[in-house]
Amino acid sequence: MCGIAAYVGGGDVSDIVLELLIELQHRGQESAGIALVTNQGHINVVRGRGLVLDVLTPDTLERLKSKGNIFAGIGHVRYSTSGGFLDSVPQPFVIGDGFKIAIAFNGTIANYLQLARSLGLKKALSDTHVLAEIIYKLTKEYHGDIVEALRELPNYIVGSYSMAVLTTEPRLVIARDPRGFRPLAYIFNDSLYVASETAALGVVAGDMWREVSPGEIISFDGFSLERSRVKTSVAPTPCIFEYVYFARPDTVFNGVSIYEARIRMGIELAKISSVDADVVIPVPESGRYAAMGYSRASGIPLEEGLFVNRYLGRGFIMPPTIRRKVSELKYGIVRRVIEDKRVVLIDDSIVRGTTMKSLILKLRNSGAKEVHVRIASPPFKYPCFMGIDIASRRELLINRSRSIDEMAKYMGADSLGYNTLGGLMRAVGLAGVCHACFSGLYPFPGLNAEKLERIFSR
Repeated sequence: MCGIAAYVGGGDVSDIVLELLIELQHRGQESAGIALVTNQGHINVVRGRGLVLDVLTPDTLERLKSKGNIFAGIGHVRYSTSGGFLDSVPQPFVIGDGFKIAIAFNGTIANYLQLARSLGLKKALSDTHVLAEIIYKLTKEYHGDIVEALRELPNYIVGSYSMAVLTTEPRLVIARDPRGFRPLAYIFNDSLYVASETAALGVVAGDMWREVSPGEIISFDGFSLERSRVKTSVAPTPCIFEYVYFARPDTVFNGVSIYEARIRMGIELAKISSVDADVVIPVPESGRYAAMGYSRASGIPLEEGLFVNRYLGRGFIMPPTIRRKVSELKYGIVRRVIEDKRVVLIDDSIVRGTTMKSLILKLRNSGAKEVHVRIASPPFKYPCFMGIDIASRRELLINRSRSIDEMAKYMGADSLGYNTLGGLMRAVGLAGVCHACFSGLYPFPGLNAEKLERIFSR
């Protein structure tokens, strides 16, 4: 999971891309960057590790803007899904000699190591690097036509992508893979605004957005907006975990309100896994809306018993080396809400169990009589190869335990209950989604977890 942004139009291009990236900061905290292309076809880039406002300072952007008349810009916030945090490459990624492209990419290319070998690359810096190389190679084969290259791209890729690409023509092209795993939306009103989530567009540019369709390619040279599609035809399977955790609650993804889907998750959860308790407590922020639904359906009052330190960011997308420390420091307890109460603790998911174990201990130390954990999604059983940083089943708590009761005991909970896949599907309301992380059913024909793990690690 990452966040991408782009803009072509009047005004200060870099400022508008910066504003969109700030609204997408929740999608990646490891690095940030902006690439600008001038009307003369020169691409300039600034990128680095850290949050958006740490990397893209006023002085840095001023130096970047001083290098010519700016035609368009793309931006990126990163959450690593291939390679480690320390050796990840910040984006946008620039490639080419003479004719150049800059790419900002959200997703994961599971077969990037095999692609690197087929391209003759001695070292693959990341799946983004390999993706840029294959796009550049195809563009040259199509005599500089990047749209035709992107139409052909799915024939080479196992994985997911939503992307924005700058070329030195100059031109901005945006594309979403034919299965539509990751979100991408835009507003076109003579200017073109692009962002991973509709919420970012709503804040920066207004509500007249449109989602990029799965497999759609949109090209803009400053004069005409052209739409085309990839050559591959498959059924869309957007990522169900965007609804559970990744996306902002004020975002719409595939026509479905994230906020409303999460409320419905809580309602379904209350039907499936009820418990006698005094208070419903959400794990902020991503557990809040499921907790609202659970409270409505169960009649148990909702209270804000946990205070979250927002300056620490989202623990799930933290690098593994500091994830445990963040989970220990991130939450404070409102003792008067918890003390002598039977608590239903609602969260969106349990992946590794790091955060939940720490929270339950804090609740008990603050006087909770009972702690019953309820999870708005099913058990996370399988690794994701389409944009979540879990490449091995050994990392998952459910696979380290023999039963749900054993998981509850490990975390220190009085009970543990999950939503079902059916309940989650009803809450989202789409017929076709990718739920491989819960079911092990990957949308790539002939590929299961074992085969994908081998592909990803070769």
